[in-house]
Amino acid sequence: MDIFNPDSYCGIYCGACSIAVYGQTGSADSFVTCLGNLPKEELVCSGCKSDTVYAGCSICIVRSCARGRNLEHCIECADYPCKNIRICQRGGKILPHTRETASSLEAIKRDSVDCWLDAQKKRWSCPNCGTPFSWYASTCSKCGRSLALRAYKLSCFKRFLCRFTLTAAYRKAKAKNKSA
Repeated sequence: MDIFNPDSYCGIYCGACSIAVYGQTGSADSFVTCLGNLPKEELVCSGCKSDTVYAGCSICIVRSCARGRNLEHCIECADYPCKNIRICQRGGKILPHTRETASSLEAIKRDSVDCWLDAQKKRWSCPNCGTPFSWYASTCSKCGRSLALRAYKLSCFKRFLCRFTLTAAYRKAKAKNKSA
């Protein structure tokens, strides 16, 4: 597996990715439980800028575009904000973590990627013990502190939608990867 890289093209912090955290620690949050019928060995990722990417993320149109244009971040593109980024941001209706793309990309441009990564690492670490947690973790896996005020929540309806859409995206990616 590649060395984990928490940076992304679109401004989503991969260090708090539910799949990446699960792959590293085995700690499942409400997002990972939506993927309950997928093989557990498939729930690993080294970040979207790596070659070891979760199957569902391997078909991300933003990732594909940025890699094709040889960009470090979408905000460097003359076409930003483009249709692909807007589609990603609309995903925030179901998955709140995708709403952060614009503000994160602006912070990267304004402050530097290293400053943004440091701020994200602090934001997505337990204030009690410093253990990293995922976007949808309700409690710290190490000390048990409630993270309810810091993490995103998925309603029952959104978990139902995620179970359907994320499983479909996974199957589509696996089929695409087999034919490639």
